[in-house]
Amino acid sequence: MPSSWAISDRRSGSLCADISSSSAVTRSTERTSPLSLTMVVSSARAPPRYPRHQPNGVPRLRDVRCIGPVLPAVPMLTSVPNSVPIYERRAVNAHLPLEGVTVLDLSHLAAGPWCTMLLADLGADVVKIERPESGDMSRQAGSVYAEDQSAVFLSLNRNKRSVALDLKRPEGRAAFYRLADRADAVVENLRPGKAAALGVDRPALAERNPGLVYVSISAFGADGPYANLAGNDPIIQALSGAMAITGEEHGPPARQGVSVPDFAAGMLAAQAVLAGLVGRDRHGEGSQVDLNLLDAEVFALGPRAQEYLINGEDQPRLGSAHPQFSPYQAFRCADGEYVYISIINDKFWRLLCQALDRPDLLADPGYATNRDRVVRRRELAELLEATFADRASDRWLAVLHKAGVPCAPVNTLSQAMTDSQVVHNDIVTEVDHPTLGTLRTLAAPMRFDGVRPPVRDAPPLLGADTRAVLRESGLDDDEIGALVSSGVAAEAASIVVGRGEVAR
Repeated sequence: MPSSWAISDRRSGSLCADISSSSAVTRSTERTSPLSLTMVVSSARAPPRYPRHQPNGVPRLRDVRCIGPVLPAVPMLTSVPNSVPIYERRAVNAHLPLEGVTVLDLSHLAAGPWCTMLLADLGADVVKIERPESGDMSRQAGSVYAEDQSAVFLSLNRNKRSVALDLKRPEGRAAFYRLADRADAVVENLRPGKAAALGVDRPALAERNPGLVYVSISAFGADGPYANLAGNDPIIQALSGAMAITGEEHGPPARQGVSVPDFAAGMLAAQAVLAGLVGRDRHGEGSQVDLNLLDAEVFALGPRAQEYLINGEDQPRLGSAHPQFSPYQAFRCADGEYVYISIINDKFWRLLCQALDRPDLLADPGYATNRDRVVRRRELAELLEATFADRASDRWLAVLHKAGVPCAPVNTLSQAMTDSQVVHNDIVTEVDHPTLGTLRTLAAPMRFDGVRPPVRDAPPLLGADTRAVLRESGLDDDEIGALVSSGVAAEAASIVVGRGEVAR
C-alpha cells in the first residue's frame, strides 16, 4: 500500500497527486464515448473471466488492479448501451478500497447521506441526485450555517458530486437511467412506494442493469402498520424504547445526544452495499436491500434489548449510570467538572478503592462483587459523590490514571476538539470549499496501513457537477443545455440555496 493517496480533481479531470507506486500509470480522464475510458489491471494475472459477475461482462472487483497493461474493452449487452464496467472507469481515487465503484445517491437528510459519505470516503464515486429547486433537505436544516451552507449538510456530504435533476419529468428520468446503467449501487430513503412511482426502483433499473445493488432506507419498514407514517430520528428513539431508558432517574425521557437511529442505519446501509457488491462478485447478480431506522435503533439497543428478552423487565432511567455495572457513572468534583469512572470488574473496583484511599469500601462485603454493588448502587454512589467532591477534576484524573482506573473527564465539544488525544489522532482536517474557502471538518476515522483516506472534495454546491456527470453518461453539451434550459436539470451557477430560501 502507498504511504500517500493519489487524489484526482474530478471536476477538472487532472491528477493532483502522484501515485506512490513502483510504476506510474496513465489513465484516460476525459470521456469521449461510452467505451473511451480505460482502467488497467495487474500484469501478475491473466485478464479475468466474467461468468461470475454481471451478464454484461463486468470483472470481479478483486480482479481490478491499478497497475499493469491496458485491458481491451469488453462488449456490452445491447440492452445496456451506456454501461461502462468498473475496469474501464477513470481512476479517480487511486489506491482507495472502493476505487472504480459508482454509487448513485437518491437520499436526503441523514441516514442515506451518512451511508454514501462512508462509501465516498473509501473511494467510491458517489453521485448525489438532488431536486433542482432546493436540493437535499439538509441544505436548509438546522440553525448553524457557515455563510449560506448548513452545518448538517456539510457534515454528511463530503467527497461527493452533485447533479441537480428532476426525476418527476420524463427527460430527467431518462438522464438518470443513463447514470444507473453505469452504476454499481443506488441508495435511496424515499417514502415506501415513492421510488416505484417515479420509475427509479430496483425492478425498473435492474431490467437495464441486473448487477445493480439497490439499498432502500425507510423510517419503519417497507410494509406494516407504520409504513406510510412520517418518521425521523427522535420519533424512532421514542418508539424503539431508547428514549425511555435515557435521562435522569426521576426526570422525563430524554433524546439521545446524537442521531443514533440515523447513523446506525447509515452504517448498516453502507455494510449492505459492500455485502451486495461481494455477493454480485460471487453470484453475478445484484440485490435489493431493505432496512429501516426502527430496526437499526432496536438492534443498537444490544444488551438492553437482550436483558429484556431474558427477564421481561423494563429498565429505569439511570442518568449517566449503567444498569449492569457499578460504580459506572459521572461524579461531580470540587471544581464543578465531572469525572466518569467505568468499573466493569472487581479488579478495577480494588484499584478504585486504593486510588480514592477508601479501604473501608474495599473491606465492606456488601460491595465485594459487581452484583453486590449494582444492588446497592444508590448508597454507593452517594458515598463516592462525597469523596469526589473533595478535589478538583484534574487532580482526581491524575490519581485515577496513575492507578490504572478507567476514567475520563466529561468534556464539552470545545474541550473534546482540543483534547490532546483527539488532536494527536488528527481527526479534524481541512478542505477547500468553493465558496467558504478553508473548511474545517472531520476526517474518516479509519486508516489503511497507517494512512487515513483524505477528504478529497468539500461537500458540493447544488448542481456543481451536473454538466460533467451528464457528459460522462454520453450526453453532449447541446443535450445537457436543453435539459438545463427546460428546468429538468440545473447547474450550480443558476441556483442559490441557503437558510431555507431558494432562488433561480
